[in-house]
Amino acid sequence: MSESVPPVPDPGQVAEARWRAVIDAAVDGIIVIDSRGHIEVFNAAAQRMFGYTEPEMIGKNVKLLMPEPDHSQHDGYIRHHVATGERKIIGIGRAVTGKRRNGDTFPLHLSVGEMEIAGEPHFTGILHDLSSRADLEDRLREATAMARLGEMAAVIAHEVKNPLAAVRGAIQVIGSRMKGDTGDAAIVREIIARIDGLNTLIQDLLVFARPPKPKPSPTDLRALVTSVVTLLKSDPAFGQLEVDILGEAPTLPSDPALMTIVFQNLLINSAQAMHGKGRIVVAFDESRGWHRVAVIDHGPGIHPDIRAALFRPFKTTKARGTGLGMATAKRLVELHDGRITVDCPAGGGTTVTVALPSPA
Repeated sequence: MSESVPPVPDPGQVAEARWRAVIDAAVDGIIVIDSRGHIEVFNAAAQRMFGYTEPEMIGKNVKLLMPEPDHSQHDGYIRHHVATGERKIIGIGRAVTGKRRNGDTFPLHLSVGEMEIAGEPHFTGILHDLSSRADLEDRLREATAMARLGEMAAVIAHEVKNPLAAVRGAIQVIGSRMKGDTGDAAIVREIIARIDGLNTLIQDLLVFARPPKPKPSPTDLRALVTSVVTLLKSDPAFGQLEVDILGEAPTLPSDPALMTIVFQNLLINSAQAMHGKGRIVVAFDESRGWHRVAVIDHGPGIHPDIRAALFRPFKTTKARGTGLGMATAKRLVELHDGRITVDCPAGGGTTVTVALPSPA
């Protein structure tokens, strides 16, 4: 009985399978386009990188993956190269920006090669996602800046705080000798208010730049928030404010002093956004190992440009704000291995959510 002979594979199919296996195994995105910018190959890494499948992208213009101004100018780049042969990017790697399916942009390193098939130029782009490197560089820059800020804060606290207290005391003595209804007395009160504002800035700077190491203890977050709300409403500027506390919170290990600073900042921001009038909701809930506290106001919301820099130190829209409140809140929450997010619904208002992990 004779053995059957396996069919001889087609050389073209073998070459195609080998080539496909190689490009799909690549960790970098590989995209091949024709002379009109239409995509011919979109490997597995490119699919993961941009969020599109290869069938969706075949035949589409590669400029779909680019933000402005490259999106509008890319066809012109290709026509210029085909017409003149001038090489501005081919054979030279450079940093570019990509655009994911969801609209997010991210940094890339692009290398482009050229080949000719049947007399027509085709281009191969190899794309390396630089997001992780950019994030690392951002963290390193932030750590360096925080170290310098900490040094500066220590100097300020030592060289300014004590003399400032002495100046305030002297001004108070002078003010006590003046009649309360005189113009000079009003000026003295304004000077003291300005000194207090400067002292608050120094205190905020110290907490932000050199936050103490958390000393966790069993903390009833609902009771803590309730005490902060009581203190807030004792301020005449917020006397017309309503604050509803919804839901229950278990006792969690956290530093009550630091968490008090967090919720003071969040509630004061919400109250000021509503000009001391209206309703704020503080809602507690738990899911998937996270305990969340959402502070919800019904103010005007936050413009997207401001929201993008909300946690950046010294970023403020207030006439006398320090710009450290939200940055400090984020820093203290992260010291508890938590996270803080901000959402502004289309209907208005702002929701700031603090999420703390459940104890192991």
